[in-house]
Amino acid sequence: MNRENAFTLVELMIVILIVGILVGIAVPVFISARSSSEEKVCQANLRTMKSAANVYGASFESYPTSVSDLYPDYLQQIPVCPANRSGSYIISSGGGDDMPTFSCTFHHFEF
Repeated sequence: MNRENAFTLVELMIVILIVGILVGIAVPVFISARSSSEEKVCQANLRTMKSAANVYGASFESYPTSVSDLYPDYLQQIPVCPANRSGSYIISSGGGDDMPTFSCTFHHFEF
């Protein structure tokens, strides 16, 4: 038999080991990048709602008391935290002359 054209078991094991190491490095980096991007989108959603609340306040001379007050006239859709689809954004205080504070129930960011 001629075995010159085949891979040995040792060569295959080395390739599998190298692929395993690369996956072990890449997965945590990917997870970290995804988490970071979700946080940035969450913060952008909060800034958008704050801007919409300012426009709402200029229109009605009082600020909104809930996120749903901003939809559909000031927001195209009610934002949802990308990290936790069941999580939501809430307004603290607000109404009247007090500028509301928007916060995420998942990340605990406030704007």
